[in-house]
Amino acid sequence: MQKKVGLLIITVIVAVVANAQRRQVVGFLKDSLTDFTIPEGTITNATTKTEVKTDGNGFFRLQVAPKDFIYAVAKAYHYDTLNYSYIFTDTITIYLSPVGNILPNVTVSSEYNKYQLDSIRRKEDFEKLQGTPLRTLSHDHPSGFGLTFNLDPVFKSKYRDRKKQEQIFDNSEKMAYVNYRFSAHIVAYYTRLKGNALSKFLNLYTPAYGWLRQHTSNEEVMLYINDKLKEYRNL
Repeated sequence: MQKKVGLLIITVIVAVVANAQRRQVVGFLKDSLTDFTIPEGTITNATTKTEVKTDGNGFFRLQVAPKDFIYAVAKAYHYDTLNYSYIFTDTITIYLSPVGNILPNVTVSSEYNKYQLDSIRRKEDFEKLQGTPLRTLSHDHPSGFGLTFNLDPVFKSKYRDRKKQEQIFDNSEKMAYVNYRFSAHIVAYYTRLKGNALSKFLNLYTPAYGWLRQHTSNEEVMLYINDKLKEYRNL
């Protein structure tokens, strides 16, 4: 009985000491290649079994103590871990490396690349959400006599909303294609630019959707980046 009480007291003392050592740190989760922050990542203190999410700027707050085991995960990135120590400052930065090959046109099946498969899935999801398109023609009789035009779609807000949503979807697909062919990872890989310098380069030189559709090879994009990098360095 005395041994059990002694162990309980020791356990309580250890817990109290550990909590007294615990402190709040702030930090950022970042992409190791681009130095861009990673939103919606998860930072977990495995020792205390608590987790927090990074905000839109990759920022997080976490309670830690020396020797706490911390790991970070985010979609499309390899996870990383660390053991917290007082050698860290009050602000820590955790870097994650992107998963897979960063270059486009990586074949994931015999016929389609990743962008194409993602685009097909997005189109299928869009069509499920929108439902069956409204018909513009109707037949009053099975024989074909009495063919009439159904003008309801012209006036129905549902039809107008659908056309608007289709335009938004089309624009988002164009943006997805540009991001696939000219992503921050690809530009960082070829230019070695990071952070603000990389953001500035992307803002100045991201090509239009039409140009990328006319120049379909990786080599053309690489040459474009090389030419624009010379121009960028002369600014």
